[in-house]
Amino acid sequence: MAHKSTNIELPLGVVTIVDLSRLEQELASLEDFGLQSEIREAGKQPKLPKTSHGLEELASENGFNLLLREDCQQLIKLLKDLKDQAPVIHLSFASDPTPVFLSKIISWFRSQIHPHILLQVGLQPSIAAGCVLRTTNKYFDFSLRKHFEQKHQMLIDELAERKSQSVG
Repeated sequence: MAHKSTNIELPLGVVTIVDLSRLEQELASLEDFGLQSEIREAGKQPKLPKTSHGLEELASENGFNLLLREDCQQLIKLLKDLKDQAPVIHLSFASDPTPVFLSKIISWFRSQIHPHILLQVGLQPSIAAGCVLRTTNKYFDFSLRKHFEQKHQMLIDELAERKSQSVG
């Protein structure tokens, strides 16, 4: 069965490069199991490694059989290629985003920007609320801190006007 990296569909639970690495490690364990099963005597095979929901979802969505060594090898290669080539967006938040929130964000990015986009999530408590988004060549600050900085003079002017009204 021939699979192409351009056609692979990533589950929404695969958000970061770290997620890809975990799947790659799971696949390597399955591949080792297959190799050991081939060289051991019948009845003395090692225990089948457990697989995560994410790996099972990745395999089923893309037509791979995790019990076939060739499919595991091909999936490992596809994941390595994705780690090297997938676009990555850095998002910083004031606090840890929930998995449901990240799932919604990655869903939007994959439908609107690129089907293999990955996120690198960071914490930056100084932004107060909102987020800071960075790509290789763009920077967007959607934080409350930035909003206050942009409106600082307006706030000063408004306070000065209120003070002059109350004095006069």
